[in-house]
Amino acid sequence: MPKLEHTSVPPWTVRDVGARPPEPDRTGGSYLLVGVGSAGRQAVTEWAAALGGFAVRALVGDDAAAVATDLSAALAETRVGARLRIAGPVGACLTLRGVAVSAGVEDDELYVSPTGTGPVDIWCVHCAVTTAAEAVVTDVVPCAGCGRNLLVYHHVSRRTGRFLGFQVDAEEVAS
Repeated sequence: MPKLEHTSVPPWTVRDVGARPPEPDRTGGSYLLVGVGSAGRQAVTEWAAALGGFAVRALVGDDAAAVATDLSAALAETRVGARLRIAGPVGACLTLRGVAVSAGVEDDELYVSPTGTGPVDIWCVHCAVTTAAEAVVTDVVPCAGCGRNLLVYHHVSRRTGRFLGFQVDAEEVAS
């Protein structure tokens, strides 16, 4: 990944999968714990055990889509002082972070701990189709909509959790 001073790609998307993230804060009045996949479920179980005495609500599922609707509903009921923790594959974490940000969750109320790699969503600027692919920044993937070879750019939408993708050879003149 290019080292850029300003990027919208969260640093937790590129850390070594085996590395331990910093410990989450314990300043919340209540906690909403979200896990995707088996490793995400395990993280939720560990967090819940460590948060004895706090009000805790857990949401778990096999993929981000299965959890996103429940997360949105839970956030609509959440009160000031709540903290949100998300664990799962990077792509799922980005998607669920987008749900949280869209609901008004601030960065200091949110803790994200990727449990592994997995497909990420890449939004094509040419046809507006989203392609799920095992990819990282600077990879090139075929668009599921228009078939163009998309460069996975170092920009992630905070609202949707999707990487920006554009035709990698758009500036080359066809012969």
